Amino acid sequence: MKRTLLEILAGSAVGVLLFSLHHQVARLRHDAGRVADLDHLVRRELSAKADADEARRAELLSALERKLADLEVRIAEASQQSADAGELRAALQRDRDEYSRFRQEILRDVHRTQSLIDTYVDELRTSTRRAQTTIEQTRSELSRVAEQVTPDHDRLSRTMLAPTVQLNGSDTVGSGTLIWSAENPASGQIETYVLTSYHVVRNILADTPSAKTEGVQTTIWCGEQRHDVRADMILHEVKIDAALLKLRSSQRWPHLASVLPRERICTVAVWDPIYAVGCPLGNDPIPTQGAISSLRNELNGTNYWMINAPTYFGNSGGGIYLAETRELIGVFSKIYTHGKGNPVVIPHMGLCTPIAAIYEWLTREKMDWVLGSPQDVAAAAAPAK
Repeated sequence: MKRTLLEILAGSAVGVLLFSLHHQVARLRHDAGRVADLDHLVRRELSAKADADEARRAELLSALERKLADLEVRIAEASQQSADAGELRAALQRDRDEYSRFRQEILRDVHRTQSLIDTYVDELRTSTRRAQTTIEQTRSELSRVAEQVTPDHDRLSRTMLAPTVQLNGSDTVGSGTLIWSAENPASGQIETYVLTSYHVVRNILADTPSAKTEGVQTTIWCGEQRHDVRADMILHEVKIDAALLKLRSSQRWPHLASVLPRERICTVAVWDPIYAVGCPLGNDPIPTQGAISSLRNELNGTNYWMINAPTYFGNSGGGIYLAETRELIGVFSKIYTHGKGNPVVIPHMGLCTPIAAIYEWLTREKMDWVLGSPQDVAAAAAPAK
């Protein structure tokens, strides 16, 4: 019975086990179906994903291919542009070099042209100056010839007779020349100066004692009028027999001698026609005509010029003028005499102090400005602007 019970129990256990297994098998079969469905679903999803990935890859590949193609085009264009740029740069450099050469050629041509123009202008100016000089020389020559043919008497009188003054003493008579009558740049006063010979003033002071305080009597002619003015000797130089007088007058006298400029003294030569103007024997100023006879006549260490224009006592201190320009070139100083007991005057052998010696003397005394024209002296004294 126990055996039977055991067999029944065992059979029951087996049945239960089989049922359980059958139930588990059924569940496994159901799970297998779900697995199959899941596998199908997974496979479908994987297939869809694979298709999507394939499409995406295809799209990406297509896009990449387009990019590559675009890059290849751009690279090609860039390469072409780079080559073009290189050619352009080379062409630009060639153009720059050509421009530089062309500019240099132009500058050389301009410089040559300017040099030619400057040379032409200089030649033209030189020719113009020469022509002007020739014209002036011709005019001067024509004027000189015209004056020789038909002299301008009024002009001769204004330039040589009118500046001549007479110096008077008790027993002495002499001559002088007005060389300055204008405002003194230093003092601002009207001053008048007379150039004469020292021995004339010395003799007047010796025979007329009052002249030392009252001044030397000086007669000035203005047309038909005579003016007596006192003058004082302010400078003298015995060696060259020259003296400078200053009038005691604030009047401006109109007629002054034109003094030969320093730079033209060397042009004076023997044979040059001259006028000697003075007051011989106390006469009113008179001119005599002649020429320069010699430029070398040394006397007591001083050189004098000899003239052959007739002169006499009283001409001393008077002016010697170039006939052509009417410029003062000397101061008459001495006249030759012959014999001892009763000397004979040689009127055509007179000696004058050269204007060069006058310039040197007045320059040392810082008074050479009286030999220039008042206009030139005023311009030189004017302050620079």
